[in-house]
Amino acid sequence: MTAAKQTYEGSCQCGRVRYRVEGPIAVLANCHCTDCRKNSGAAFVTWAEVPRRSFTFLKGEDQLQTHKAGSGTARQFCRTCGSSLVCFAEGDGLVEVTAATFDTPLAERPAYHIYVRSKVPWFDIQDGKPQHQTTSGR
Repeated sequence: MTAAKQTYEGSCQCGRVRYRVEGPIAVLANCHCTDCRKNSGAAFVTWAEVPRRSFTFLKGEDQLQTHKAGSGTARQFCRTCGSSLVCFAEGDGLVEVTAATFDTPLAERPAYHIYVRSKVPWFDIQDGKPQHQTTSGR
């Protein structure tokens, strides 16, 4: 028996941009780096890590704005509503998708916190998940 292929879809707030992920999500992680905090306006961003080959924009790719952060990562967001959608590094085979933009419910839960050396002092991490000063070392 063949397992059903996992498919996840998501969109920006205004619906002009839609995407699909075919296959499993490698991991969910909460990132506390300065770039993520400034980009989102929140204490951290939860990212779903997926292979680049499994990620496709279904519509609205022409509505995307790309910002290259000082860290070298490219972040794409909807130029109409401002929803942050993906982040990636050139030459890397992965795409980080903002977990909150999935329309398909996710059964996965964040596995750990990264870049906690940059976390805001007014948020206490109390979920018992591993905390890494920089990356997870994966």
